[in-house]
Amino acid sequence: MKTSFRIAALAAAALLAGCAVVAISRLEPGKSTEADVRQALGQPAREFRDPDGSRQLVFPTGPMGTETHMAWLSPDGRLARLEQVLDAEHIQRIEKGVTTSAQLERLIGPPWRAIDFPNLGQVAWDYVLRDAWDYQVDFSVMIDRKGIVAGTAYVRRDRGNDSGMR
Repeated sequence: MKTSFRIAALAAAALLAGCAVVAISRLEPGKSTEADVRQALGQPAREFRDPDGSRQLVFPTGPMGTETHMAWLSPDGRLARLEQVLDAEHIQRIEKGVTTSAQLERLIGPPWRAIDFPNLGQVAWDYVLRDAWDYQVDFSVMIDRKGIVAGTAYVRRDRGNDSGMR
């Protein structure tokens, strides 16, 4: 019974992922509206407003998904750009001792979970992503009591085993 449920869940996830890819591919910077973005990606987890009237919408797919899409909207409500931000390029911008938790959320989105480490005086913000070799990775960013990145940890999962870590 467990196996058939797992297969059904995986099939449903694959179908939804395929639909999302098609919906995202239809979005065009300069032409698509905020309504188009929301129709394709759903309700954003976060929305950031800038002084010029532009906005940044955050669409994480975690914990089962390995992507977070950021949609930047111009002041007139049109899509300026759309990026998948859980990748090496964005993660390399995180600076120990410099990046704040607020900057981290704007860079790669909210974590799928946060785990408190009171003895360290830190909280781990956890993300799941795919690395350059297509391995699923658990990525943690340690945030100190001042709200500054204290460090990161990157653990690759075994292929074919979502729960086993190396």
